[in-house]
Amino acid sequence: MKVLSLLQPWATLAVAGAKKFECRSWQTEYRGTIIIHASAKKPNKRECQFFEEDAYFKKYIEDMAYLPYGAIIGKVELIDIYRTEWLLQNIEIISFHNWAQELAFDDFSPNRYAWHFEQAEMFSMVLPIKGHLGLWEYNGQL
Repeated sequence: MKVLSLLQPWATLAVAGAKKFECRSWQTEYRGTIIIHASAKKPNKRECQFFEEDAYFKKYIEDMAYLPYGAIIGKVELIDIYRTEWLLQNIEIISFHNWAQELAFDDFSPNRYAWHFEQAEMFSMVLPIKGHLGLWEYNGQL
């Protein structure tokens, strides 16, 4: 199974269905199910304060201390990847609930790729596991 490691709180936002796009400097030909891994790196105190006070983040995450770190936490379907420049020029093509929120959750600057996620699912139990950079393979049990 393909796995993508994301920092918190973005990992939780993705599996909660609140974050439909993940912007990266690279793309992949792969489309389909991607397991989401929350990386072990924790935000610093200033970052936690920002996330807990920002209206968009606060809507989904009350306390950064209670998020899972260093674990597989859910899955999404990668349905497509767009150049950020194209996506922002054609934003009306993508039916979406809240573009202001989405733009607050990531860096849509030029020369990046927006990975479009759908069918988000947060697992009822997390699976502690070491993550990796890039899109990586996990062959264990979920």
